[in-house]
Amino acid sequence: MQTCTRIATFAFAAIAVAGHAHAVVVLTNGQSINLTTLMASGSDRVIEIDDKRFTFLSVASSSFSRSDFSIRAYVSATTNQYGLNDVGFDIIGPFGDFTPGNGAYADMNIRYRVEVLPSAYAADVSLRGIGLSFDGAVSGTGAIARVDETVMDLDNNRFLGNLAAFAAAGPPPSGTWSSSLDFVQLTGLPGFRAFEVNKNIKFFAPADGSATATFIRQEFRQAMLPAPGAIALLGVGAVLTGGRRRR
Repeated sequence: MQTCTRIATFAFAAIAVAGHAHAVVVLTNGQSINLTTLMASGSDRVIEIDDKRFTFLSVASSSFSRSDFSIRAYVSATTNQYGLNDVGFDIIGPFGDFTPGNGAYADMNIRYRVEVLPSAYAADVSLRGIGLSFDGAVSGTGAIARVDETVMDLDNNRFLGNLAAFAAAGPPPSGTWSSSLDFVQLTGLPGFRAFEVNKNIKFFAPADGSATATFIRQEFRQAMLPAPGAIALLGVGAVLTGGRRRR
């Protein structure tokens, strides 16, 4: 990104703080870390990708082994009107219902936080919105592959929205393999420093069918916070507009 140049190399940065070793994993686009390694006991469970910090609070599943999955860094090839990339990650691995016909879902729940790094936030970079996509594939009556997530404004403990991506065999077959929300547009606020995301992933296959996926992508859209003077002018404009309407 243009506003905040950082050296991003695949490394574990060990920093001693009050006698405790904190490990931050720094990934460049396309690099990955195994989920078992990331969530190991004693790990800080923190990944930095470009100007974003991801803290993985919990990963729960009775269906999947963490060792089969990795978190792979994603930085978009193009930039937006602010000269900023989308930044996020892919969860890669063999998702699916591998006991078709047993009547139960195969699922995984992941809860994490995303924050703009302090240096970037000081340069007026903020979170604008979120995107979700996956490559779910299904066959057989009633088969489902689905990802649902809830997004909170971490600083104000405020619900922002829900996203869903799914493939359903039907009949009739249906699906939406991507979803996105623009929280600046939805709330009228100029941007956000941090989100908390709760992601639920589930697959269901009948005895004669299948429900699978190989990746789930999460990406965050960015914006530049307007200068304080611009925010003040926006407020004055709103007052003047309101005054004219009252007359």
